[in-house]
Amino acid sequence: MRTLAIGDIHGCIAPLKQLWEVIDPQPEDRIIFMGDYVDRGPDSKGVIDFLIELQQQDFNITLLSGNHEEKFALSRIDKTDLAHWLEAWGGVETLESYGPGGMDDVPASHWEFVRTLKPYVETDSHIFVHANLEADVPLSEQLPFTMIHKKFGTPKPHMSGKVMICGHTAQKNHVPLNLGHAVCIDTDPGRGGWLTCLEVETSHYWQVNAEGEVREAELGEPESI
Repeated sequence: MRTLAIGDIHGCIAPLKQLWEVIDPQPEDRIIFMGDYVDRGPDSKGVIDFLIELQQQDFNITLLSGNHEEKFALSRIDKTDLAHWLEAWGGVETLESYGPGGMDDVPASHWEFVRTLKPYVETDSHIFVHANLEADVPLSEQLPFTMIHKKFGTPKPHMSGKVMICGHTAQKNHVPLNLGHAVCIDTDPGRGGWLTCLEVETSHYWQVNAEGEVREAELGEPESI
């Protein structure tokens, strides 16, 4: 059994499908998607369709919520959020992937998908969350803003003693950032980077970019920042 964490996807359906083939998940594997499925990339609709299809198959999948899913949902009901999302978040590309009707073309199944995303998932050794954790706050008491919006920065070890795996903060060198007690695997596929999958038990990771290139490596020694 492997625990596989897949970083921010941002509408990049081709790298996602290729990465899925590369890692070749088995029914006994646990796959955790770190959130930010939509915006920036060319096919947010295709990404959600693909993830819904995976949910209906014999895979052990957990889907976390990202700040872009929150903004997507808020933009459905608030014109101010809609304008901001379209202008600054990559929402234009998301709506174009659905068709000329904009929000009216988003199927009910996709809103249900967004509604049922999880804030975090915990194992015996790790905590998986989209953005960050407050080090001295129990997991059950973490604020939603922290979990889906707070930048990576220089997080301290969580009081649980568990390693935090997160996305959200794009790594401009396009490789995961390893602090030992915290690992960020957002490698910015929506802006020319790579989509990353980390095998938690071995620290091995695979990456695919929009050009179809594949590379793999091990997490480096923990950095001091």
